[in-house]
Amino acid sequence: MHSKVKTLFIFLLSISIIMPQAAHAYAGPGVAIASIIVFFTVIFAFFASSFISLFKFFKRLFTSNKYNKKKNSAFKNKKK
Repeated sequence: MHSKVKTLFIFLLSISIIMPQAAHAYAGPGVAIASIIVFFTVIFAFFASSFISLFKFFKRLFTSNKYNKKKNSAFKNKKK
């Protein structure tokens, strides 16, 4: 009796693995709205990152020039 139950269990398990039933789920409009929000968030993050990178680059470019001019003028004053 025990071996028949075990055999039946293994048979049913193998059938359910080989031929699974389709799962039907209703996602609704929430999925569409969420995907649109995610899309715009990714686009916004890309442009914000680009803007910050450019801002840092130009800030470093202009501040390094001012710093070098001050440093050079201080160095020339010490030599005299």
